[in-house]
Amino acid sequence: MSVDVDKESTEKSDQPAQEKRKPVVSHQSVLAENIKTIGYALLIALFIRIFLFQPFNIPSASMKPNLLVGDYLFVSKYAYGFSRHSFPFSPPIFGGRIFASS
Repeated sequence: MSVDVDKESTEKSDQPAQEKRKPVVSHQSVLAENIKTIGYALLIALFIRIFLFQPFNIPSASMKPNLLVGDYLFVSKYAYGFSRHSFPFSPPIFGGRIFASS
C-alpha cells in the first residue's frame, strides 16, 4: 500500500513566514466613502419626507385636550395627495394635487 505525499507540504520552507498585513487604506478613500454614505442618507431622508411622512409640532393650544402645545406627530402624506407644497421650498413643478381622493 503506497501513500502519495506532496513533497512541498512536508518540506519546511527556508523563507521566513510573511506577516499578515492590513491593507493600506488612504484617507481620501475613507473621506469619499463617508461623503457618499452621508449623501445616500440625506437622499433617503428627503424621499421619506417628500413622499411618505412629514413631522409637525403643535404650535398652539387649539387642539387641547387631545394634543398639547409642543407635541410632535408624523403625518402620512399619501392620504392627502401631493401638491407643490409637499416639496421643500415649494417649487412650481405642477398645479393642483396628484393622487388625491375627492
